[in-house]
Amino acid sequence: MQGHASTLRFTDHRGQPHHLTCSKGGQQGDGFETVRFAVTIHPSIGRVFQRHPDCKGAAICDDIFVVAPLQEALALVAELKFILKQDLDLDLDVPKFNCYVPGNRFNDDQARALFKDTLASRQPFSDLATMDAGVSTKGLRVVGLPIG
Repeated sequence: MQGHASTLRFTDHRGQPHHLTCSKGGQQGDGFETVRFAVTIHPSIGRVFQRHPDCKGAAICDDIFVVAPLQEALALVAELKFILKQDLDLDLDVPKFNCYVPGNRFNDDQARALFKDTLASRQPFSDLATMDAGVSTKGLRVVGLPIG
């Protein structure tokens, strides 16, 4: 779309066609759009990671993985949410946010309470407090593969 209005057509479950005029963003599923999006978002993500040297991470487009102690990871995520909105008018999709707490010090309920307490105790994390993060002590699955 790249600034030009396009008309998208889709058919609903009753077979009724619908037309939507869109002028923001790109067409999801277009291979070149994926490359353009990744190249556009990469510098913003990279700058935030440079300011948080205790955090390690990897990203596939807007699926971002952060490995760090909880407070450092949340500080990075809070800044990343702000920067992506400021630089690219992109809202971080917080319902997809997941937190893995490794080791055997906590069960899932204790880890979830630690996560919520950490969000509530630090003003810079206030933008993250409304997210419904998945918290696990048993590991995560990403694209069907176990992580942690």
